[in-house]
Amino acid sequence: MATDPIDLDNDLEAAVLRARRAAEAVGELRPAVVGGYASPFPPEARDAVRRLLRDGTYHRAAAAVGASDPDLTDQ
Repeated sequence: MATDPIDLDNDLEAAVLRARRAAEAVGELRPAVVGGYASPFPPEARDAVRRLLRDGTYHRAAAAVGASDPDLTDQ
């Protein structure tokens, strides 16, 4: 039975660093996000989508598609 105390903070930090290096070595880590998100859509398109969502048009259309093909209702 081990009697040496474990410094969880240091041991955990070392384990995380090892795992991070291993993941990075095989390309599993995503690059850091730089800057904010900028929509590729023009303001007019974004406004049109907002209107369709607000007035219920989108939800009615989605419900109609789901009713016509039940396999699509959970897609």
